[in-house]
Amino acid sequence: MPVKKTEVAANVTVISQEEIEKGNFSSVPEILRTSNVNLEEGSNGTIPFINGDNRVLILVDGIRMNWDQIITSGSKGGFNLNNIPVKNIERIEIVRGPSSSLYGSDAVGGVINIITRKATGSNTSIATEFGSWGMRKYNLSTENKLTNGYSYLITAEHKKQDNTEYKNAATGKVETLPQSYVEQDSVTMRLDKELSAGRTLSFQFEHVDKDFGFGGTAPGQPYWHYENGRGESKDDNMALTYHFGTDNLFRVYRNHSTEEVSYDGATIGYDVERTATGAEWQQSKRLSDQHTLVGGADWRQTDFTYVSQGIDDTYSTKAIFLEDHWTLPSNWTLTLGSRYDDHSIIGDHVTSRLTANRKINTATNIYASWGQFVKSPQVEDLFSNTLYFVGNPNLRPETGDTVTLGMNTELAGGTKLQASIFSSRVKDAIDYDYSYTKNPRGYAYNIDNQKRQGLDINLTHQLSPHWSASAGYSYVKIKNKDADATDYSNDLSNSQPNGYRLGVQYDQDKWNAGLTVRAATGRSLEQFTSKSYVTFDLVTNYKISPDTRVYIKGYNLLNRAYELKSLSTFGAYLSAGAYPMASRSFYIGVEHRM
Repeated sequence: MPVKKTEVAANVTVISQEEIEKGNFSSVPEILRTSNVNLEEGSNGTIPFINGDNRVLILVDGIRMNWDQIITSGSKGGFNLNNIPVKNIERIEIVRGPSSSLYGSDAVGGVINIITRKATGSNTSIATEFGSWGMRKYNLSTENKLTNGYSYLITAEHKKQDNTEYKNAATGKVETLPQSYVEQDSVTMRLDKELSAGRTLSFQFEHVDKDFGFGGTAPGQPYWHYENGRGESKDDNMALTYHFGTDNLFRVYRNHSTEEVSYDGATIGYDVERTATGAEWQQSKRLSDQHTLVGGADWRQTDFTYVSQGIDDTYSTKAIFLEDHWTLPSNWTLTLGSRYDDHSIIGDHVTSRLTANRKINTATNIYASWGQFVKSPQVEDLFSNTLYFVGNPNLRPETGDTVTLGMNTELAGGTKLQASIFSSRVKDAIDYDYSYTKNPRGYAYNIDNQKRQGLDINLTHQLSPHWSASAGYSYVKIKNKDADATDYSNDLSNSQPNGYRLGVQYDQDKWNAGLTVRAATGRSLEQFTSKSYVTFDLVTNYKISPDTRVYIKGYNLLNRAYELKSLSTFGAYLSAGAYPMASRSFYIGVEHRM
């Protein structure tokens, strides 16, 4: 069910299907940028940051999608967000703050839950899109809700784009980014069966087949620019879910992924295969009008074969969790929850959380929360055995806690305000040593401590029947303290110390248009080509008929040179501008419902 802001003790953003359709987004990262989620884009994926933290859990319909393996340079593991067809999404829920007491590892900075939709009626639509750098996309979607309780939704999509371009911050010239092309085919299917007494059975299947360029960094970098790099990947995900009553479910699933990359005109590269098999059970029990228990259990086994890293390992996680929800006088609610995880390699750990929420009226609530978190080491950090990097089997999981205070309210004139502040302490944060002074090969190690503090403010206002506006500001400060250091030092790789967002939306009759301005200040020149950046994106829709619409999209309209990805741990071997964002681009598309 959709999250209600006034009933949860967390900073929650919900992006609806209507907002997604108006934006004509081609990928999930494009959607997330409109909500002030910071994203760092690498050669083979996008890393979301919440509260300045890339330890973010990605769920699709509540199913864990994160791999405990580097998805793109600098990541803490995750999932390639470009694999999810936008056409299938009903809404996206973004929850800031730790949720390890419910979901276990990875839910440190927050959770992104992508809810897919099921068929609502008989409908078939086709869409196509063309644009910069030879971009072309074709999409077919068909759905039907049958009278016998069955329904289906099937989508097929093909998209292809040649090498993109970027503006070189040093020369001011627009240049081609080699090996940045991508070609992707995807097929998804969802089957639902309505049973008696509010019970449903759902089967979901997704297949993604992708060929892509593997460039690493921009040309001219001394390291990690791969000539003639190319790769291919295949992803197959299946899940069978039995729902019985509100918030009650039993699910089995299997996620399988293969990826091969080569470069330098040879077979040098990597070859990885990963499989996750799992089962989940969750059930709520209403003990009284004021008291509800939610509990469950998880089991997940992950198999990794990573030839170039010398890894061939299997590990499993077993967990149980319980949350106690109390409704108290004066519209207070209290939640206390704990989760026990038993990891077959790093051992067991317990994470807990405590939240208090006061619903002042239908539009206003205030809340406070304290939550513990845990993040398991990546398989490369534990088991690698290469010429340049060696695993550290003695790594401890990253642990810590976060305190959050926040509110949601509606001000005079109808302006809606959402605000929160947080303070986070991380123990045994994992960092990397590539100095080759302590060890002849690079390795991962646990630094002493890490501190994160920040705030997030969002405003929305309906200016008139046709005009609306939204604005957001976020602040994040990150400090690290190595075991050998006497004090904390600022984390210079923070790509958005101060983040700004402004959105203006226009709706009237057949027209719809949206302008999004994104900016950041306070960045380090040791990691980035500039201390700040500003970008403008514009989307315009026109309905030719009730069943047909055309749209035009423009991104980075001012053609700025900027990066969202820092040099990270490889700063000594790279120069600023190693990971440039795309230059100005335009796209035109049409969608027709048959």
